[in-house]
Amino acid sequence: MKKVKEYAYGFNIDKELTVYSKIGQKKSSYHNYCEWHSYVYEKYDGSKYTESTLENFLHYLIRENNRSVEKKEILGGCSIPFLAVFFSIVYTLVFSTVNVINTYNNSINTLVDEKFMQYTGYDAKMIYDALEQNLYSGMKFYGVGAVFMILIVIMFLWIIFDKIKSSNLKNELYSDYIVIIQEIIEKQNKKNVEMRYTCDGTEES
Repeated sequence: MKKVKEYAYGFNIDKELTVYSKIGQKKSSYHNYCEWHSYVYEKYDGSKYTESTLENFLHYLIRENNRSVEKKEILGGCSIPFLAVFFSIVYTLVFSTVNVINTYNNSINTLVDEKFMQYTGYDAKMIYDALEQNLYSGMKFYGVGAVFMILIVIMFLWIIFDKIKSSNLKNELYSDYIVIIQEIIEKQNKKNVEMRYTCDGTEES
């Protein structure tokens, strides 16, 4: 029999994120925030969780939220140097490609006319072929490198934006959960106070 994984305070972040991200969608179980709020409230309200357990859960949510914020800040801080390096490499490769073309054009323009070259014993066609070969090989090397690096930059940006988006969703979920748990704790505190007053006989609710 497969063992069911237990989560702290019955809180599965992956499952909760899936539910939270679909609020308001047609296939979602919760068509608005109020319905989702009621789902969480009913889940943790009542006698299932004591006040001390909810206090611990609240601190757990705050800690996880702070960790999520820290990860997002580290991710954003590290991405800038990496992007700077990537763009520098792309610029170098593109500049090298342009330089190869300019070198080819300059070499063609400085060649002596074919009749003089034939008179002096140089094979103009051989020189032209060699220059074209250098041109195509250089363009292929630097051009492919530039395209490859651009693809890497696009993929890197997509991953970073996706992680930041996911981190923002986590922060929103944790923040909303914190508010709801605080509401439940305040309700329990108020109820406990009323019960103490009733037992002491000083005031009845």
